[in-house]
Amino acid sequence: MSCNKKILLSIVTTIVLSMIIAAFSLEYYVQSNKYDDVVLATINSKKMHEERTVIIHLPENYEQNKNKTYPVMYVLDGTSQDGHTFAKIDLLSKINEFPEAIVVGIPNTSGNRSRDFTPHYMKIDLEDEDSKKGNAHNFLAFIEKELVPYINSNYRTNGFQTISGHSRGGLFVLYAFIEKPELFNGYISYSPAFWREDIFIAEKTKAFLNENKVKDKFIFMSIGDGENEKMKNGYNVIHNLLNKELHSSLNSNNIALYSQTTTNANHGSNPYKSTIYALDKLNDYINNKY
Repeated sequence: MSCNKKILLSIVTTIVLSMIIAAFSLEYYVQSNKYDDVVLATINSKKMHEERTVIIHLPENYEQNKNKTYPVMYVLDGTSQDGHTFAKIDLLSKINEFPEAIVVGIPNTSGNRSRDFTPHYMKIDLEDEDSKKGNAHNFLAFIEKELVPYINSNYRTNGFQTISGHSRGGLFVLYAFIEKPELFNGYISYSPAFWREDIFIAEKTKAFLNENKVKDKFIFMSIGDGENEKMKNGYNVIHNLLNKELHSSLNSNNIALYSQTTTNANHGSNPYKSTIYALDKLNDYINNKY
């Protein structure tokens, strides 16, 4: 088969696959409770000084495959983002387009989403002059020191870890990358709120990249074509910064950087529509590296 035919076949396959999943993912998720082994666990967090509940989605045959280990995807905004993410991973794994995986949804505690996802050097509420700074450093410590060890101790994991987040959760994903680059293998950021405080996160990111040599990471970012200019501008600044700073080391250090503008997507729908593309690129990264 010629190179052009292979490329065309790959494009057609990707389009058809995304159409199938877009059409059936919601119905599949509704029906998947009989297959989806969901475990609710509560961790008494010393880092957060509160109890945190997590939603653990196990692969269909987890109990039968006693010797098999799995990658883990940690999903922020548990209860709204983890279900569709697991459904897509589960479906893709059945057609050998993604490895079976454990998905851990991290729900927000009442009223504290903004507190947990905002970096410790940024205001939680920009309209409040006396606003407190964010608590992302403690939330990240909870994930690193308490949640990840809990999952690794109680489930058969293989060491490959990814985190994904939407909006302010997408901002937290980049924050986690520059604060704890070795914690995760992959960082997925949907419609990230990089615009906050005049895109201050760009200054922090640039300083980190200038001072640190990062290697062997997967980074995916997406923005909906229907999102407002404030979101798009912040996204473009960070995208251009990462592309420039990482470009010279992309090949030597195996930094896989992908970005996407999702067609017919707004701020709310973008993570649901672009997850399939993130998983496709992550699958390629895993296959090429491992």
